[in-house]
Amino acid sequence: MNVLLSVFECNPLRGSDSYVGWSYVINAAKYNNVYALTRTANKADIEKYCDDMKVDLNNIHFIYVDQSKLFTEKIYKYNHYFGFLGSYFVWQEAAYKVAQKLLEEVRIDVCHHVSIADFRCAGKLWKLNIPFIFGPVGGGQETPDCFSDYVKSHWKSEWFRKCMNEITTLVPSYRKALERATIIYSSNDETSACIRKRMPKKCRSKLVQMTELCIDQNYLAERENIQKENNPVVHIVVSGRLIYRKGIQVLLEAVTRMNSLHDYKVDIYGEGDQRSYLEKFVEKNELKNKVIFHGKIPFDEMQNAYKNADVYVLPSLRESTGTAVFEALANKLPVITFNQNGAKYVVENDAGILVDLNNKEQVLNDLAKALDTLVNSYELRKVYGECGFNKLKNQYTWSRRAEQMAQVYENLQ
Repeated sequence: MNVLLSVFECNPLRGSDSYVGWSYVINAAKYNNVYALTRTANKADIEKYCDDMKVDLNNIHFIYVDQSKLFTEKIYKYNHYFGFLGSYFVWQEAAYKVAQKLLEEVRIDVCHHVSIADFRCAGKLWKLNIPFIFGPVGGGQETPDCFSDYVKSHWKSEWFRKCMNEITTLVPSYRKALERATIIYSSNDETSACIRKRMPKKCRSKLVQMTELCIDQNYLAERENIQKENNPVVHIVVSGRLIYRKGIQVLLEAVTRMNSLHDYKVDIYGEGDQRSYLEKFVEKNELKNKVIFHGKIPFDEMQNAYKNADVYVLPSLRESTGTAVFEALANKLPVITFNQNGAKYVVENDAGILVDLNNKEQVLNDLAKALDTLVNSYELRKVYGECGFNKLKNQYTWSRRAEQMAQVYENLQ
């Protein structure tokens, strides 16, 4: 089959959405002939990587489409959000025209929009007269009421996000995209609810839950033999940008309520505008002997940190799923996170502990209890860690995802 993938973000040398796009392309090509629409900015990295790693390109055809210089070079300087979003919409219009010309030369059996993985950005390719798959996409998640104290000084950002979720999906063409789509994959319940509001009831059965993330088989294979030791000091790891929505403050407040019988350290990796505030909180609450700020470290060092850690925490106030969750589980770390968004489907209650979100006091107390539970029990950490690793191995590898999607593509014919 000939498959057209829309992968605005597609770069083997970068993480997050860029690596997701690359993973879809490289793995889909094992089963189909792939035409990948991506932005020209990715070209140099893709070509260098393919040359250095001797990537088999027999079934892969990269089609590079330019971005708008107005948005990427000028507007982006004044407003990152509008600069990026404007550039993307202009790119999608150009990509659609390129795709139209491609269809005049090649029979394309199915079109799959992979990135950007935002439910508000359905692009233009749904207009092509072929089966169209949208997603998995996220972005519909909003900060729960129990975290309202943590977003008071960021109310403008939260309000703007909420407005954009409503306004961008009121555009008539967006509704048409949802109606024309053959399948829509959503990465979490919150995003599904946003999409469902814009869909006719007769179309809602094509909305399917699927995480936007997977893990490389090779990454797992390298960690197959990890054996976590019962160390005298239990290391609790959290990583990511130190910004309000990552919820580091929530974690630190919960740490003040811990009553562990075992010694522990909280290792925080990342940089951001909240670092100074968080460091003052640690000093004020006499946690300097428990909490260590490591700053942003290289990828390889972060992998070593995972291997040497004992527990991973994702305290984000909102998150589509969280790449770090997959990396943590791959390193046989039990994960503590909130019972929301995409992570709850991966962690569940057999690869870690999910904390319910009823009110602030309950969240802090239950998060502290979850931390104590895992710090105090080596056996439980080991059981959760092995379960999480095996879950990724059996359900969440990119090769498995490509196999699933190949079957989906075939069924659309």
